Amino acid sequence: MSWMFLAGVYGWLGFTFGYYFRKWLERSWLPRVRAETARKRAAEEQVDWVDEDDRLLQVLPRREIRRRNLLHRVTATFVFHPDGRLFLQQRTMTKDVYPGLFDPCVGGTVASGETYARNAAREVREELGVGGAPLYLLFSHRFRDEATNSLIRVFACVTEGPFTLQAAEVAGGEWVDAAQVDEWIAKGRVCPDSAAGWRLYVGRFGSRRNFEREIAPGLEPVGRTGTDA
Repeated sequence: MSWMFLAGVYGWLGFTFGYYFRKWLERSWLPRVRAETARKRAAEEQVDWVDEDDRLLQVLPRREIRRRNLLHRVTATFVFHPDGRLFLQQRTMTKDVYPGLFDPCVGGTVASGETYARNAAREVREELGVGGAPLYLLFSHRFRDEATNSLIRVFACVTEGPFTLQAAEVAGGEWVDAAQVDEWIAKGRVCPDSAAGWRLYVGRFGSRRNFEREIAPGLEPVGRTGTDA
C-alpha cells in the first residue's frame, strides 16, 4: 500500500509540475522566443531609403535603415470604435523603436515594393487580427527624431473588434476617448511620431467628431484591412 501511495504522489507531482511548467513556457518563455524571432526577421526586411520627395534612393535591410536613421516610408492607422473611441495599444519591450510606449496608431514600416495602403491594411490585420474594415487615407506628414526618420501616411478604420493581438508587437490595449489620448501624450507615454500624427488629426478634423458618422462619409475608402489594398 505504501508503494502504491508513493507512486500516486510522485505521479501527481509529476503531472502538476509538468502542467505548470508548460504554462510557464506558454506565458513567459515562448512569447520571448517568438518576439526575438520576429525582431530578427524584421531586421532583415528590405526597406526603401527615399529622398524628401519620396523617390527611391536605395533598397536596404531594415536594420541598416534604423542604424543610420535614414528616411523611409511608414504608415500609421487610427483604429476607431463606432462610438468614437480610439484603440490605444502598448508596444512590447522588444520593439526596435519606442519599446513599451503607448500608441494610438497601428504603425508599420513599408517594405520595399509595397504600397502605403497595402502596408496599412496588412499591419492592422497582423497586429490586431482585424480584416475587412474599410481603410481611409487621411493625410501625410514628415517626422524625424533620434529614433526614426520617416515619411508617414496616416489612415483610419472603424471596428468594434474583437482583437487578436500579435504577441510580438502588442503588449495590450484599450478603448480610450480623445481626452485620454491627450493625457497620455502630456505624460510623455505616447510614441512621439504618433503623438505628432494625433495632433495633426485633431487640427484637421477636431477631437469631438465621431469618425464613422461625421468624417468617414466624406472620404473614399482606399481598401480594406487584411487585403491587398
